[in-house]
Amino acid sequence: MERKINIIEVASELAHKKLVEIVGDENLLFEDPEACIQTYTDEHQDTFNDLYDEYYSLLLDISEEL
Repeated sequence: MERKINIIEVASELAHKKLVEIVGDENLLFEDPEACIQTYTDEHQDTFNDLYDEYYSLLLDISEEL
């Protein structure tokens, strides 16, 4: 079975999920957890970026170009 995914979206979802596992409480990730648009704290943004890069590279390496 063949499926298409958006590598950027999947890498973002995986990075966020892993970040929540690392921190333990999703509300601690954001500058203002109650805001309409949530922004990671600087520290968590750096960690997210590292995780995102790792997942993006992995997904790109194992994907096939159509």
